Amino acid sequence: MSAITSSTVLPERWSLDALFPDDAAWEAEDEALHALLPDIDTYRGTLASSGASLLAWLHFSDELTVRAGRAINYAYRRYDEDTRETRAQEMMERASSLETAIATACAWVAPELVAIHDEELAELYAQSPELRLYAHAIDDTRRMRAHTLNEREETLLALAHDVANVPSTAFGMFNDADISFPSVRDRSGAEEQVTKGSYARLMESPDRALREAAFRSMYGVYDTWKNTLAALLQGQVKREMFFAKSRGYTSTLEAALFPGAIPPAVYDTVITSINGALEPLHRSMHLRRDVLGIDAVRPWDLFVPLARESSGRISYAEAASMVREGLAVLGSEYAALLDEAFTRKWIDVEERPGKCSGAYSAWTYGSHPLVLLNYNGTLKDVFTIAHELGHALHSHHTWKAQPPVYASYSIFCAEVASTTNEVLLVHHLLDTLQDAEARRNILAHYIETIRGTVYNQALFAEFERDTHAMAEQGRPLPAQLLGETMAELYEKYYGAAFTLDPLYAVNWARIPHFYRSFYVYQYATGLSAAIALARDILAGVPGARDRYFAFLRAGSSKHSIELLKDAGVDMLSSAPFEAAAELMGKLVEELGARSRE
Repeated sequence: MSAITSSTVLPERWSLDALFPDDAAWEAEDEALHALLPDIDTYRGTLASSGASLLAWLHFSDELTVRAGRAINYAYRRYDEDTRETRAQEMMERASSLETAIATACAWVAPELVAIHDEELAELYAQSPELRLYAHAIDDTRRMRAHTLNEREETLLALAHDVANVPSTAFGMFNDADISFPSVRDRSGAEEQVTKGSYARLMESPDRALREAAFRSMYGVYDTWKNTLAALLQGQVKREMFFAKSRGYTSTLEAALFPGAIPPAVYDTVITSINGALEPLHRSMHLRRDVLGIDAVRPWDLFVPLARESSGRISYAEAASMVREGLAVLGSEYAALLDEAFTRKWIDVEERPGKCSGAYSAWTYGSHPLVLLNYNGTLKDVFTIAHELGHALHSHHTWKAQPPVYASYSIFCAEVASTTNEVLLVHHLLDTLQDAEARRNILAHYIETIRGTVYNQALFAEFERDTHAMAEQGRPLPAQLLGETMAELYEKYYGAAFTLDPLYAVNWARIPHFYRSFYVYQYATGLSAAIALARDILAGVPGARDRYFAFLRAGSSKHSIELLKDAGVDMLSSAPFEAAAELMGKLVEELGARSRE
């Protein structure tokens, strides 16, 4: 029985006290960290002198990383609470500057490690056996030898980061603090305020005219600013080209994947596999058209539920109870951590003016994670809670099990834990819901999850690959070209039952993840891996759950591809993506049959 029920009173604002009790304490630590920066230089030139010297630097680096991570995390979370607040904006800028200062001061480290000969390194290990703890991290740095510059050049690149981050920062300010959308009216004449948070709810309205009005409200504003936004996105692409060329990569794609030891073939496999399996997505559009009784699916028809919600707005406490019960298969210790997250102020729940949009989990070593939501009471929001808590508890398991040097995990692995939670919750609901309409609703949600997380993200990944390739060939990226590229992809992916509205071609202008280049494909890899892992956990395959928790605890102690292979999924194969597409097809078939009942 869940410790959290629909009547449980849960806190709806997070607390940053686990990081710092107040801004004054953060100020003191920020000053202390700046005062510590000159000490970095005292280690310069010593790394190869003895095992003890190298170990001393690594211990100092761990301490600096942990303390700086805590300070930077606090400042960014304060900013996200209200992006309009001048004080919070200043703290965020100072945190960004601190990151740059540390990177600049440490610019000599990688070149010095890379310069150590293999025989010298073996001797250092012999002198100080404790160094073996750091062997994987050291090897990973030395693997970057061909792309590591000399000390002066590394310093210049570190100094360039503040300027190079301007496109991303400017987009964030525009997208979170400045942009607003005209209100719309429903069929009764009642006014509806369009925000990025309310937009998802409006897109699920049965009132098609309201959906279209909300669509035109939001996308019309982005279209008005498309030339400015195209310039920002092109600036981001040029940023990636600058750093890729500076480090001797053949492309921005290689530059993005090489540090994580991800073969570029994995990226191409995602796109090729999904392009070869578009038929289930096309069938889902035909089903959507038929269930809604419309001539063609338009962009404002993509998110309206294909089955009626069993109840109205899902309260936050109800959502928490659903998530906890849905993840019970992961065991009592995981359930206890969920209770702590819900009751001990890990989560900031409701949408507020100025609050950062979207949802995420953030963490720093030695402190519990923090989760930002913009909760609106939809079934999708319930799954968002499960998703973000997947990230949060992945972080928790990692930092509890690993030393600071391995306490982070790759983005490639990050989306596995989050989407495994979603898949487990889906199957729990399908197994326990008795109401036929509720079951249809979950089937529809599962279809939309695969569409949004595998197919859509493959579409976005293809857009990124193609637009970066154009830029690398010397072509400019004006708004018109970006729109044409995205329109062609939507028409290919969504098929004949979907009719593209010209405004939807500007969708590229509102995707924050395009400012983290070649990020989105990992949603597709993550859910595909999660489907395989959850399948084995639910089936009670011997060792499956233990292997999964070993994966959660592993951090970055191995490369991502190895970690997932140890957990039971081979991401070098097209099999996970083909299996996800096959599952999509089966879900569409079942929902179609149930919709005809």
